[in-house]
Amino acid sequence: MTTQYTTILKLALPVQGELSGTWGDVVNDNITQMVEQAVAGKAVVNTWTGNSHTLTTADGTTSESRCAILELTDTGTALTGAGTVVCPTNTKLYIVDNNTAEIVTVKTSGGTGVAVPVGKTMLVYCDGTNVVEGVTHANSMSLGTSTVTADKILDEDNMASDSATAIATQQSIKAYVDSQVGTADTLAEVLALGNTTGGTDLAVSTGDDITFADSSKVIFGAGSDLQIYSDGTTGQVTGNVDLTGTLVVNGSTAVTVSKGTTVQRPTGVAGMFRYNTTENKFEGYSTEWGEIGGGTADLLLNTFTGDGSDVTFTLSGAAAENNTLAYVDGVYQNKSTYAVSTATPAVVTFSEAPANGAAIEIMVATISVTNIGTPSDNTVTTAKIVDGAVTAVKLAADVGGAFNNFAIKTADYTAVTRDQLIVNSASARTITLPASPSAGNVVFVKNAGAGTVTVARNGSNINSTADNGSLATDAAATLVYVDGTIGWKEL
Repeated sequence: MTTQYTTILKLALPVQGELSGTWGDVVNDNITQMVEQAVAGKAVVNTWTGNSHTLTTADGTTSESRCAILELTDTGTALTGAGTVVCPTNTKLYIVDNNTAEIVTVKTSGGTGVAVPVGKTMLVYCDGTNVVEGVTHANSMSLGTSTVTADKILDEDNMASDSATAIATQQSIKAYVDSQVGTADTLAEVLALGNTTGGTDLAVSTGDDITFADSSKVIFGAGSDLQIYSDGTTGQVTGNVDLTGTLVVNGSTAVTVSKGTTVQRPTGVAGMFRYNTTENKFEGYSTEWGEIGGGTADLLLNTFTGDGSDVTFTLSGAAAENNTLAYVDGVYQNKSTYAVSTATPAVVTFSEAPANGAAIEIMVATISVTNIGTPSDNTVTTAKIVDGAVTAVKLAADVGGAFNNFAIKTADYTAVTRDQLIVNSASARTITLPASPSAGNVVFVKNAGAGTVTVARNGSNINSTADNGSLATDAAATLVYVDGTIGWKEL
């Protein structure tokens, strides 16, 4: 009788009288080493087919399913999703270390199993049908370096036991929190816990502050209409603010008002004022925008004192010679006695040096040029047009007048409104009226040739009938479109 093997661990079962001279080798190789593998051996699983791996089995020799420890790896990244490891349907304990990037379930081919999370180690065992967890109960537990040991899990909604070693269930925690929130779930209840006024206003005692971090905002209004905050350097208030009462601004510096270009002016409301960066002036609005002072002065005064030798004097900015006024001791200086450079700042050079101690005043006029563009549509009234300014030339056809210039036609032609046509052909010709005309459209046709001219109605009536018109030699017609019933009316 030959050697048999155990069902679960596949250990050799030599029979009496067998293995003469090799008994020791069989015991060592097929029993002792296999027992060691079952107790402390580790199998590294690193091959996957279709996200699955079946543990190998073998009689009396090394196999994966006999090992006590299963190390799951995936160095070739063969796993594309959750994996499975299939073990034999024999009772067996496994320590499973999942070092792959996917959750792996250890199970039998036809039963259920245990999912081992990524990077976790679990103790599982096969009960002969399914794979289940190896430990489902412990009398106590501690985690990490904590000195606290938990010895029970309580489902206690009121937390009455107040235990230092019990863990609460999620349901009991939620029930307890809900019960506490229910006693202070309105602003009045919350504030009443520490509000000395006894009302529902937020009261801050003298010397107490409410502190907001940089860029944390106090926001008012459902549409965040007003926001107050500090950007880390400067206090900011954004939104439209309607102040009632007197605004007092303290300090020794200045207040900066709204500024922008002329194009950026808001819709004017009486009482507005701003700084115009195009004009470099303050402006206000009553019935229209206008200067209210400040900004660049119209005359810039530069003062100097002569020393009897210097002839050059540097001004505070750019200047043009024709825009300067020079005085020496109050006497106006003719422009032929000095020159002004084009540099910025400009330099005034006198032909002779002012006397020592002479008071020199040089005023520079600043001129702003305002460009008036084309008026917007429908903004020029009749009263703004000079009498007699509308001439026959201005009413000509090519500038929007009553008729187009006369056109000579020797072939068929489709007219447009305001056409004045003279047909000159020895053969019959057709002039087609405009399609989809509007009331008041007009076309003039004169037949100057020997051929008959047909006036095609192009879908509209002519003189209230659905017939084309006809012009013999030297005949003419002026046609005005009236409406859909009359169509084109011959005048």
